Formats: sequence, structure tokens, C-alpha cells
Amino acid sequence: MMLPRIGQTIRLNFTSSSEEMELQTFKSRVADLKDDVASIELPTSENTGRTGLFQPGTECLVWYVGEDGSRYEFRSAIVGRQNNHIPVLLLQLPAKEEIVRTQRRNYLRIDTTLDIAVKLDDPIRRYHFLARTLDISGGGLSFSCEETYHLKEKDNLHVWISLPSKNGQVQHAFVVMEIVRQKPAEEKGLHQWISGKFTQISEQDRAKVVRACYERQLELRKKGVVD
Repeated sequence: MMLPRIGQTIRLNFTSSSEEMELQTFKSRVADLKDDVASIELPTSENTGRTGLFQPGTECLVWYVGEDGSRYEFRSAIVGRQNNHIPVLLLQLPAKEEIVRTQRRNYLRIDTTLDIAVKLDDPIRRYHFLARTLDISGGGLSFSCEETYHLKEKDNLHVWISLPSKNGQVQHAFVVMEIVRQKPAEEKGLHQWISGKFTQISEQDRAKVVRACYERQLELRKKGVVD
């Protein structure tokens, strides 16, 4: 997989005990590469325009666009800082097999079970129920539910997603989703299958979903389930 190059713009989402920090995306640039460490300019928040205080050991998700137009992501951590000509942070580079490649517009879709709350505002069908995902990506998800909920293509659903992270914390994302496919249950008593695309989602919430997909991908890769 493709490592970032010198001069490459990268973005970082930091793992933090502060929810405000986790909601922010930081922008930086690779100043130098040496062995398995990248020197990066002090990251600036795209939300506030200010830099943050990042201590050694702070974990983060790093992502950038490669020369082939694909998006590349990897888990990393700040391992130090230097102050030569300009102040820089030292970022641990991963092994190439730990880098995940996704298309810029075709987000990585992962089979995973997540708890969701679903709401349909309709004059007749006023549904509000709990379900579980079958798969999810940064652009949409599918789930199953009882056929007593009469859902159809083009319905717009409000969906709240629970996203557990590897550090044990649970974050939440809110999306508005348009149903693009509804598959009836194959037998009586089984669940119907619903698939949809996100039509409204904040970039902060999309980053949470993408991060959860990335962590699940790494987990499956370590188990040998995916390449």
C-alpha cells in the first residue's frame, strides 16, 4: 500500500477522552520521512483553525488521497516532537499491510452488527424502532427488521448509530438515509432486508463511521477473515 510522501497533505482524527477533540478533523503536511517515522507540521483543526496540544502516545487515524485518487487510512500515534527550523510532530508510520485503501467516493463497506435506532416520519407510518446493521460504510448501511414495519424504496429514515471503539468507548452518529432497496422476508417470521444511502450526515459523524469501518477491517484482517 502507498505511504504518504514528503509534501503530502494528510488529515488526522485523534483518539481523546474529550468528545470535542474527537469530533474535530486536523490538517497537516508531511515535512520529512525517515525510517518508520514521519515528521509532520503541527496539525490545525479544520473546525477552529487552531493547533492542538498532542502529547507522545496520542493515538490517531490518519488519512490522505494517493496519486491514484484513492483514499488511504492507517492507525498511528504521536511518538515525539522536534523543534529544528520549524516545530514538527513525529508520527509513527505503519507497516504497509496495515494501510487500508478505499475509493474516494466508494467507501469501504464492512459486514458488521451495530445497534441502531430508526425513525420514519410519515402521516400514517409513524415508526420508531431498534434494529441491527448487516453492513455499513461511510456512504450507507443495510439492516434487517420485522415485516410489520412497512418500509419501501425512497422512504427517508432518521437513523442513530452506536459505534463502539477499540478503547471501549461508544460514540454515536446521526444520519438521514434513503432506502434504495427493500427485500421481503424469504419466509414468514423472518426479517426483511433494507439497504440505503446516506443523504444527510455531518463530516464529523462520517469520520466516526469511517473510523469504525477501518477498525473492523483491521480486526478481521488480524483474524485472517479478509486480505
